[in-house]
Amino acid sequence: MTRFHKKYAVRTLAGALLSAGLAFSAAAQDLIKFDGVTAQGGPTAQMFPIYVAQEMGYYEEEGLDVTLNYSKGSSDAARQLAAENVDWGIFASAAAMITVQRGFPLKAIMQIYYPDSFDIVVPADSDIQTVADMKGKVIGVSDLAGGEVPMTRASILESGLKEGADVSLVIAGEGDPTTVRSFTEGRIQAYAGAKRDLLLLPAQDIPTRSITPAAITRFPGDALTVRAETFEEDKELLVKFVRATIKGWAWGMANKDETFELLKTKYAEASLGDNPVAAEFWELVQTYYTAPEGVEPHGVFLPDAWEFYMDYLLVGEGDQQALAGPVDIASILTDEIVEMAWDGLDISTVTGE
Repeated sequence: MTRFHKKYAVRTLAGALLSAGLAFSAAAQDLIKFDGVTAQGGPTAQMFPIYVAQEMGYYEEEGLDVTLNYSKGSSDAARQLAAENVDWGIFASAAAMITVQRGFPLKAIMQIYYPDSFDIVVPADSDIQTVADMKGKVIGVSDLAGGEVPMTRASILESGLKEGADVSLVIAGEGDPTTVRSFTEGRIQAYAGAKRDLLLLPAQDIPTRSITPAAITRFPGDALTVRAETFEEDKELLVKFVRATIKGWAWGMANKDETFELLKTKYAEASLGDNPVAAEFWELVQTYYTAPEGVEPHGVFLPDAWEFYMDYLLVGEGDQQALAGPVDIASILTDEIVEMAWDGLDISTVTGE
């Protein structure tokens, strides 16, 4: 038994058989607890592969009991993983690099979202055409420690400006009425946030358009990450988890209407049920999970995109420098688990195609 298995022991069925002789179902089995955390603050369509894998029993088929926990964002999720509160995490690439640079070895084993899930927008009728036009102006963000901040700072630098001297960042809600008031009262002239939050602005009578520099759109999205110790000690378990998650992704993408209904009525009812832009958000989520043309199998990394992002994270001074020093991207990223999970997997048995 590996050290990992000793720590995350197989969960045994509690108690003895009832005196009446009630037997457990033949389907009942000992399952390995494998708990994770996402950067999302609550159930959302963005985690649909996990929910589908739970719903369809893909994790149980692999002998896993998977629980998804939520956090206050990528930084918080990365801290929980580093602190060994969970076994795996899905969070921004910047958070993974920063955590490793601070001395907590992590291994990213699967690219979850391919594009970054943040954007900078202005009202559609604004005179501002690019971030370079933001000199002397203010960009609103959801949180100064939010996942959009590294992307926003990189956009400012890419545009030849300096945060503080040329452009200020202030907290301005999450695409909610606070954000709307910040625009209408002139407190902010642009807003940076998760694309899901940006969908809410047009629904509140503020049509928007993106001004994020084209270069910045190359940044990679969230990755499935584990501690390096876990990767070294139990690759077989990771392959099982990734294989089931791939099945959840494949089924969800092949059965989009059914997945959307499942999310609205069961797994993400609170965030989708009465959301006026639920359908638009579901369409957006599908773009997150679509790999660039020629990238296969699904889930492998684009190391150049991570290297490109790291270069921007190293720029700046003091609190504006997200990454205090370079990290070895090659030591963080691995396609080994994804490739092993795909090996011999007939995805047509999942999609029916």
